[in-house]
Amino acid sequence: MASNSASKVSNTIDTLKPKRLKFIDMARSLAILMMLEGHFTGAALATQYRSYDYTAYKIWHIIHGLTSPLFFTVTGIVFVYLLSKQIEKPFWENDRVRKGFGRVRMLLFWGYFIQFNLIVFGKSLYYGFKNVFNGDGWVFHFHFDWFYAFHVLQSIAVGIFFLLVIYGVYKLLKFGSLHWYYLFGAIIIFTCYGYMKHHIWWDDHLIAIGKLTEGERNYIPENAPKFIQNMFYGQFSDFSFVRYAGYTIMGGMIGAIIRKYEHNVRKYWFGLSFIGIGLFFAILSPTLFKNVDIFTNWIGLTEHGHFVFNGTSVSRLGQVVTLIGALMLIDANFNVKAHLFLKIGQNTFPVYIVHVIILYGGILGLGFDGSDWFHRQFSPGQAIVISGTFITLFFIMVRYIEPLTELYYKIFGTR
Repeated sequence: MASNSASKVSNTIDTLKPKRLKFIDMARSLAILMMLEGHFTGAALATQYRSYDYTAYKIWHIIHGLTSPLFFTVTGIVFVYLLSKQIEKPFWENDRVRKGFGRVRMLLFWGYFIQFNLIVFGKSLYYGFKNVFNGDGWVFHFHFDWFYAFHVLQSIAVGIFFLLVIYGVYKLLKFGSLHWYYLFGAIIIFTCYGYMKHHIWWDDHLIAIGKLTEGERNYIPENAPKFIQNMFYGQFSDFSFVRYAGYTIMGGMIGAIIRKYEHNVRKYWFGLSFIGIGLFFAILSPTLFKNVDIFTNWIGLTEHGHFVFNGTSVSRLGQVVTLIGALMLIDANFNVKAHLFLKIGQNTFPVYIVHVIILYGGILGLGFDGSDWFHRQFSPGQAIVISGTFITLFFIMVRYIEPLTELYYKIFGTR
């Protein structure tokens, strides 16, 4: 009798416990798989096939362009969804706040560390000592230009830092809903990006008409060290936080909404609302921002079109929101049991690090993409097989990753 009662209590608890939102894991898995496929296929595909004259390449390139917006947005969704679970607690008593700042430090460390090149560094040391022995004095030729690059992990770190700061402002002011704070923060970042992109566009224009050379670009902040410029607009700032933090913060807004209305997530209207809003911005963003520019110019707020430069970014964000809505409906109506598929989305950090080492020679300086026999040497069919092979290897890695991740977190102490 006691056993039956305990069983009933256990079943009741399981029933009351909210189900894991698998669509978030599905989104993370899609993001990392799209990144792996895009990077390995892109590195292997021969130059002669990389043209919009080929419909397949055009479709692949457009889909691949969704990878970064999806990756950064999902990062914000996951982080704020977990952060807001303890929303009633004071700022520093929230476990996710402490873990968040720890993750920022970890991402910044690894972001710069994987850009280090041991082979080039070793060669520089060798020739430095050789010069000493030859009586020519110490000459060390190693430069840190690429090491100072601002890339994916650093940009994610800054995005998470903004999520924590905005959350701190919300806790300080103690009024309104959290998602409005993130929306306001994202609008500020996207507005700044519009101005910065106009600045870059003007540099490109001056170079095109011969009034400026590549080496004379007007990087910002002006006269700042390369290390700082790359965070904004510099020699190596493809993942400038001004460009990508907006996605992370908007993801934070979505995560806060999902947490607040969690009881409605599996209802049809909730997923369909995401799809409708996403399609609106995906289709109409360029036209919408063009008209915003016309209005701000008319009232004298701006002299040139700045907001239109956000058209593509917000359009991509709309595509991400549409995809999230579709995954919500799938999660609500189907019992997704693809354990290994979901697991790779829960291990995006180690997968990213290992893929950078293998493909781009992170840390060691030896990578497939740096070799003449691999870099852009294969037909579309061969590139697909190569990409599929590496993705399979990463699935195998994730399948047996637990002992390695436990060892890592014991050493570094941050999850």
